Amino acid sequence: MALSQIGLSDVTAVELVDSIPLVKRADPHNLPFFDRVFDFVFTAHLAEALFPWRFVEEMERTVRRGGFCVVAVDECSGDDVRDIARFFHNSKVVDVANVTLERVKRTSILFKLQDSKRTSILFKVQDSLS
Repeated sequence: MALSQIGLSDVTAVELVDSIPLVKRADPHNLPFFDRVFDFVFTAHLAEALFPWRFVEEMERTVRRGGFCVVAVDECSGDDVRDIARFFHNSKVVDVANVTLERVKRTSILFKLQDSKRTSILFKVQDSLS
């Protein structure tokens, strides 16, 4: 995906294992970034996290106040969305949508971190971008 074509100029992606260029190796439970450095954080791998509460703490720590966290999970119900939202102590749910990512039905949950300031993006990507 040419992210610059949709207006994104400063994108950082991380993965647990070495991956394609522009993807940094990092543990999502202990991200190597300063606090509040990203405008937007995305993951489609929260369900795979060893410690999902810690993963979410890192997402909220690295996104600026007023920024957004998006979690894509297997298509789920409102009860499941509420369970996921309980991990987000500093954010509120602003949108939930059923989407299709890579031909798989998913539920996308958009959270907004309370307050605001900054400009970068962090993506948690898959082992291979197919």
